[in-house]
Amino acid sequence: FSEKAHMIERDKVNELIGHEPGGVCPFSVKENVEVYLDDSLKRHEVVYPACGSDNSAIKLTIKELEDLSNYIKWVDITKISME
Repeated sequence: FSEKAHMIERDKVNELIGHEPGGVCPFSVKENVEVYLDDSLKRHEVVYPACGSDNSAIKLTIKELEDLSNYIKWVDITKISME
């Protein structure tokens, strides 16, 4: 991604992403947020991402995750250079 990954400051998460910390999910995010899905998710039949709050989750198949997330592409985070 051309820069080292870092966590967003807690008080800026909602402003930048559209969800509070603990509820950040790969769908229903602000328009300018790019979503990438990590290849490691593919080893599961279903995943349980948060869905907007720190006490919620949703059961999704990988296909449903792809359909709902409007993702850019699948990436292997272990092979991305963070230099």
